[in-house]
Amino acid sequence: MKKYIGMAWPSDGLNDSEYWRYLPKNYELLISRYRVSGSLKPEIIKKEGNLNTISKSIESLNYKKLDIIILCDFACSVVNLNYHKRSELYFNNKFNIPCINILSATLNFINKRRKKISIISPYNRKITKKFAKLIQNHNSISSIDYLSLNSEIEIEGIERKLKALKLPNKQNDILFIGGGISISNFLRKFKENYGIHIYSSPFILIKNTIKTLDE
Repeated sequence: MKKYIGMAWPSDGLNDSEYWRYLPKNYELLISRYRVSGSLKPEIIKKEGNLNTISKSIESLNYKKLDIIILCDFACSVVNLNYHKRSELYFNNKFNIPCINILSATLNFINKRRKKISIISPYNRKITKKFAKLIQNHNSISSIDYLSLNSEIEIEGIERKLKALKLPNKQNDILFIGGGISISNFLRKFKENYGIHIYSSPFILIKNTIKTLDE
C-alpha cells in the first residue's frame, strides 16, 4: 500500500533529488513550495519560517491523503527558538497526522550515536554555534566545521571548500547538516576508498520518516 509524505520545502528547490533518491517505491513525496529569499543570513532566515505561510502551502496539496508531513527548512529551525518542536506540534494538531522537522531528525541522529562523527555546516559561525548548543550528546562529536556560505546558490559550488577541509583525514563518519548539500554523488566513493560513511540531514530525515510510518 502506497504511503504519502507531504513535504514543506522552500521555493529554491535546491536539493529535491536528494529526497527522492532515498525513497522506496511504495512511498510518494508530495512537495509544497513556499517563498524564501535563498539568503543564509540569520536575520533574514528568522523571518521566513512563518508557520501560517507554510501551512497554506501544505493546504495546496491533497493533505487529507497524507500520512505524514516533513518540514525541511533547517536554518530557520535553528535560529528561531524551539521552532523545531513548535512547528511539529503546530502541524500535528492542525492536520492530525505526524510531523517531523529536519532539525529534530538530525538532532535525534546525533544524540543516539556512539561512534564519533564530524559535522560540516554550510552556515556561518553564528548559526552553527546555535545548532551545536541544541546537541545533547557532545561525546559523539569529533569536530564541527562551518563553510560560512552567504546564500543557497553558493551551495552548488562548494567542491573547492570541501577539498580544503581534507575530509578523508578526519577518519570518522561525516554529517552534512542543512537541507541543501547533495551527498549522493560522493557517498559511495568515501565508503569504498576511505571506509567513511557520509550522512546528510535530508538522508536522515527520509530514513526517520520511513521508520515512523513503518512502526
